[in-house]
Amino acid sequence: MYYTLKKISSELIEARAVEGNHLITYKPEDAKFSKVEEYLNEGKLLSISERGTVSSRKDYEGYYKQQGPKSNFKLKLTQLDDLNFNDALFVPLKTGTVADQFLSNDGGFLPGTNVMAAGAPGVGKTTVLLEMLYKIRETDPSKKVLFISAEMNQLDMARYLKRFPHWGTLPILFLSDYADGDSQRAIEETLKQGWDLVLTDSYTEVNDTVKEESGMSRGKTEKWFLDLMTEHNMANNQARRYTTFVTILQLSKGGTFVGSNKLKHMTTAMLHLDWKGSENSSERFMEFSKNRTGDVGKKMFFSFDNGVQFDEIRYKRDLLNEELIKEEREKLKSEEDAFDKLFNSLPNEAEQAEASSPSAA
Repeated sequence: MYYTLKKISSELIEARAVEGNHLITYKPEDAKFSKVEEYLNEGKLLSISERGTVSSRKDYEGYYKQQGPKSNFKLKLTQLDDLNFNDALFVPLKTGTVADQFLSNDGGFLPGTNVMAAGAPGVGKTTVLLEMLYKIRETDPSKKVLFISAEMNQLDMARYLKRFPHWGTLPILFLSDYADGDSQRAIEETLKQGWDLVLTDSYTEVNDTVKEESGMSRGKTEKWFLDLMTEHNMANNQARRYTTFVTILQLSKGGTFVGSNKLKHMTTAMLHLDWKGSENSSERFMEFSKNRTGDVGKKMFFSFDNGVQFDEIRYKRDLLNEELIKEEREKLKSEEDAFDKLFNSLPNEAEQAEASSPSAA
């Protein structure tokens, strides 16, 4: 549950629940007084878990503003010429593989974007995306990458390391390490450091974990997470890095992703991973159904035969075939237009009859 804080006097802080009328008071002799006072001075909300653990988070909903007098509405219009972004925003994060060509027209993940990845169970979403995460840092060691795992713990990842030992140096935030109810704060404090790309597995598990610990509604929990992503997209972190988020989504039984319409709208790209043919067939592929930075409808096949392998030959062959088909269509259209032009230039039967009649002479 969340509380707004108010200093009544130098020896009394009042904490009032944002939902309901529950009130708690803290005095200097209380063990948690100094920590609560620190949260108050930072303008943060007080969070108390079911176990009684005290933590804080930013006031994303503006509860403190709601307590004060309503400010006059101010309309803000922006001219694109007034925007001031660092050149780093336009430098793609490259994996050094053919996947870069697949990801965007610039080649790689673009900074400050949000890619949602959904797919069939067992198709290898986490595996292929973790490999891309690693490849980004391998290609440019100055890039900071992070894996937030809400589904797997250290034992699960240890099994991955048997197959992919090079992942051993990737920084991972295991939410299972914060069973005392501090997952939300752990995520906020970690992201505050500033990262180039963050892979999260999964969106639903992160939200469910924080919702259970904080007592927030599902809608408010989702808003917290999406606002957090937007904040770091804009490089509002200690390292001033335009963070790209790649977030794994869970699918419902009907095959649709679990999330709100707001998630759809703020998504830069929607990536689908699936089997070609029947489930658990030997062929896996990725395909964008939405991509503001690149193409949609193109398939990138990958396999786990020897690590993670992207089928570069097949991808380039498919692109060539598409180009040949496009050229053939343009050729047929050109021939069709030429035929129509020629046909329309010939007189029809009525015109021929009129030209040959005695009256025409």
